[in-house]
Amino acid sequence: MKKITNLIIAAALLMMLVSCDKFLDIDPQGAENSGNFFDTKENGQRAIIGLYDMLQLDEGAGPDGQWMGHHHDFFMGDLRSDDAEKGSNDGDYGTMWEMIDFTMTSQIGFSSDFWIHGYWGVSRANYALDNLPSVTWDPAVRDRLIGEASFIRAYFYWYLVRMYGGVPLFTTSVSPSEFGNAQRASLNECYTQIAKDLTTAIEFLPEKSSIPLAETGRATKGAARSLLARIYMYQIGTDVQNTVTWQEVYDLTNAVITSGEYSLMANYAKLWETENENSEESVFEVQFGIGASDQAPASIGTNCYNFQGNRKDDSGWGFNNPTPDLYEAYNVEVTNDPRQSCVFYGEKYNNGILYGVKKKYDRNEQGSDWLNRKAALPEKPALAKACDRNIKIIRYADVLLMHAEAAYHTGNTGEALDKVNMIRARARNSTYCMGYAEGKMDYSAAPASVNLPDINSSGEQLLQDIWKERRLELAMEALRFYDLVRTGRYFDVMDMEKNQRRAPGGSYGLGDKAYKQFPDLKSNGIAKSIVGPEGHMVPLMPIPQTEVQAWGLEQNPGY
Repeated sequence: MKKITNLIIAAALLMMLVSCDKFLDIDPQGAENSGNFFDTKENGQRAIIGLYDMLQLDEGAGPDGQWMGHHHDFFMGDLRSDDAEKGSNDGDYGTMWEMIDFTMTSQIGFSSDFWIHGYWGVSRANYALDNLPSVTWDPAVRDRLIGEASFIRAYFYWYLVRMYGGVPLFTTSVSPSEFGNAQRASLNECYTQIAKDLTTAIEFLPEKSSIPLAETGRATKGAARSLLARIYMYQIGTDVQNTVTWQEVYDLTNAVITSGEYSLMANYAKLWETENENSEESVFEVQFGIGASDQAPASIGTNCYNFQGNRKDDSGWGFNNPTPDLYEAYNVEVTNDPRQSCVFYGEKYNNGILYGVKKKYDRNEQGSDWLNRKAALPEKPALAKACDRNIKIIRYADVLLMHAEAAYHTGNTGEALDKVNMIRARARNSTYCMGYAEGKMDYSAAPASVNLPDINSSGEQLLQDIWKERRLELAMEALRFYDLVRTGRYFDVMDMEKNQRRAPGGSYGLGDKAYKQFPDLKSNGIAKSIVGPEGHMVPLMPIPQTEVQAWGLEQNPGY
């Protein structure tokens, strides 16, 4: 792509020398070039650190100097679902509305920011994988680095595929003679390459317990298996050429479970505090640190939490607010679910208390009555746009729920019930979030009684219950949109949200500012989708117009 192929190796090397203080803090060495960079083991490790650095990059200038705008996972995973409102005031970041209501074009920033980020990641991974197989130093270290590069390339191709569908596949660095000579691969071809990379990663990566403390956060065998299971589930629901089975998902998640490497944190509330990151429940999370800059490439922090903080108390910009629909999900056949306190805070929840203090709020700077508690911070970082809190990508709870769903589809009903009820049992025995009680910064507050019984259903109802438990357990973790899409429920759910719950006399009335009030949301979205298995409609982002023109690519439907 025009944007992709500007990523020449010399520029990439400069970015590879950026390190993260949470693992492998290696000082740059000078005198290297693209021809001899991999001659030493230390430089091979630096190249892989450069890949992790790319996972951190959520805004800024990349290797070719091109600016990449905001592109957080919650933009798609939460905001395009029934779990979240855009937030902030109506005029702030107005192009978000175009993304949310499917009126965006291939010219607006959203269409290129995710594309740029994905291919920057692929480019770096390709450079590492071009060179690592031929190095002559420590073969054990070499193989681990190949596993990490393969994992991250798969991660970025998955990142692209779920946004755009089939994309051009590059598995080696692009030479100038190849510019303009690649076309889009099919969705199935992309999934096949992703699975190939993750299979390599599973072979070469160590288990979590084998990783030195100083390298905490690097990819593991469990992370590769879990990511492949997640991707297979999405492929089953979106790829008409799919040959993956639920048994394969079951086997992957079962291998993670039986490895003994992971367990549920006893108290759900503790998951959302910085001091508990990389816990026993963490399968993979993007690492962030405290740095001297909030601008890429020097920044090693994230703007994700600033994006979602409370505007009224200057702790953020107020985006990504939980919906009334999500709020009600915790109160239908369930009462006093402690997890709800970890998802919601605001003037109309728990008297507005956050971290033990009653805060002030401005409803005109929010899209609903609540803000996202999972993204709340006890205090504003010195650099607001460079917070050092990690972003959780895969938790063990998600692995258990993926396994429950796979067990259901493979006829193992008892196992499905066992795994989903492990999640429920943990929730029942958790406290409210840290600082739920005014004047206290602890986990002392807990519901007097919790009505969260074990699930004992069967047949189709059991599948519905597993899906619901995924929503309650994983709320506001940027997964809801993809769960709805892969299960074929997306447009029906959103249509009900808009035309029934938001309609006059509906559950929420007309007072709520919400993107579900946009006209023809369903029609707009279906027109910009491809058809998956069983007629599932799979909405896609537009490919950036510059790439379409430079490479003669076929644009996605409706754009």
